[in-house]
Amino acid sequence: MSTRRRLFKLHQAVGATLSAVFAVIALTGAILVFRGCMKTPPPSAPVIEQPLPLMELLARAQREAGDEVITDIGLATEPDEPWVFWVDDDDETVLYFAGDGALIERRRTAGGLTQLLFKLHTGEIVGLPGQAAALAAGLGMLALVVTGLGMIVSRRRSRG
Repeated sequence: MSTRRRLFKLHQAVGATLSAVFAVIALTGAILVFRGCMKTPPPSAPVIEQPLPLMELLARAQREAGDEVITDIGLATEPDEPWVFWVDDDDETVLYFAGDGALIERRRTAGGLTQLLFKLHTGEIVGLPGQAAALAAGLGMLALVVTGLGMIVSRRRSRG
């Protein structure tokens, strides 16, 4: 059997074996590109003439978060935008504050569609076996590239 034929058989076997995983990864990846469209927009904040200093807003957010750590802060860039504080808790809480320090909304973001799609995309949804399948798919994609290029080179050599 020629090198090209062996590469073709390997190429087909790898592609067929991993096609379902590729389909899930491709579909979820395509949807995740538009994840911003799936988010609930932030609440609007009342316009405040003199907003509190950032450290005071952070202190109020920390009081609201309790013992949990605040990992990120989103600054209000427009007068009617809230200050946003992300809390590192099991609920993945997001706190929205007005410039005067009033809590506008406490939003639980854990378990949303985007998180589900991301876990499906990475294979995390079924634990270590799913992550291994995603890793195998990535390595399989590299194998498809190598065998595909090998077939091209082999074909060009045979044509002379």
